[in-house]
Amino acid sequence: MDLSAGGSGRMTIALVVLLGLAAAAWGTMEPGKYRSLTMILLGFFAVRILLGRMKYRQDVKKLM
Repeated sequence: MDLSAGGSGRMTIALVVLLGLAAAAWGTMEPGKYRSLTMILLGFFAVRILLGRMKYRQDVKKLM
């Protein structure tokens, strides 16, 4: 597993942690605006991680 700055291992770990947080929030919070807000924020961070990984891969391809 590649744990370098742009490695897929770090991305996988971050997404698994976000998935765990989402599952914990879903199971412990009452349905309503706070749980929805929590899911939106966690989804935002997941998209941000994916976009960062895509940018890193694109930058590496430009260097080659």
